[in-house]
Amino acid sequence: MKRFADHIKDNGKLRVFFDENKDMIIKVAAIAVVIVVAFFAFAPGTEDGEDEVVAETEAVTETAPAGILVDIGGAVNEPMVAELEEGSRVEDAIKAAGGLTEDADVSGINRAAFVEDGEKIFVPSLMAEDADGQQFGTSSGAAYYSDGKININTADSPELQELDGIGPVTAEKIIDYREENGRFDTIEDIKNVSGIGDKTFEKLKDDIRV
Repeated sequence: MKRFADHIKDNGKLRVFFDENKDMIIKVAAIAVVIVVAFFAFAPGTEDGEDEVVAETEAVTETAPAGILVDIGGAVNEPMVAELEEGSRVEDAIKAAGGLTEDADVSGINRAAFVEDGEKIFVPSLMAEDADGQQFGTSSGAAYYSDGKININTADSPELQELDGIGPVTAEKIIDYREENGRFDTIEDIKNVSGIGDKTFEKLKDDIRV
């Protein structure tokens, strides 16, 4: 650098050129520095860029809806174990099973109720008569489960009243509690409903599920 400066001093024309164009030379040098810095800062394929792509991919994976399996049977066109998205409702399970048959009785089924993984849903048929005039089928239209228990998260008032110790008033309290607080996580949570204490719970605990 010192030899270059000495060379400029010895060369009168170069010295005059630098003196006259000093400002322009400084500006050109500054622009060159900015271009070099920008190139390295925004060059593709950097580790930071790769990290951002990985983070975005992981975020998409985490937000993908989880799947659940529901056994839907009875008066549906295609009884099956249906795979649904978490947060699906009874109506979604019915659609997955090809819809209702002509004799399906949904008068006692809450098709807007949420379903949960491993749940069994049975759609009953309307009462009919055989050749001897005997009635068969189900008349209540209630949704039955394979274990014979009533799901306190989906049961309507008539279904809840089938439980020992649950009358019309308490049944409505259970429904109101669900609407205000969401689904019961365990069967013991039903004791949070006003009017259901330990004694009532002991009567119905073997007949309910969540």
